[in-house]
Amino acid sequence: MVVQVIILIVGIYILGGVLFAVPFVIKGVTEVDEGTHGTKLGFRLIIIPGTIVFWPFLLSKWIKSNKKHD
Repeated sequence: MVVQVIILIVGIYILGGVLFAVPFVIKGVTEVDEGTHGTKLGFRLIIIPGTIVFWPFLLSKWIKSNKKHD
C-alpha cells in the first residue's frame, strides 16, 4: 500500500513535469535564460529530462522572470 502511494505521487510529479516541459522548452527557457536565444532543437531536446525533474524550480524562475518584464 505504501509503495503504491509513493509510485502514484512520483507518477503525478513526472506527469506534471512532462506537461510543464513542452511549453517551457518552446518558450520559457529563453525567458528564464537569455543565453538560450537562438538555440537549436538539439539543445532543447537535451534539456527536457532536466526540465521534467526540476519543473517546480524552473516554474518559479519563469514566473519571476515574467514579473521582471511587467
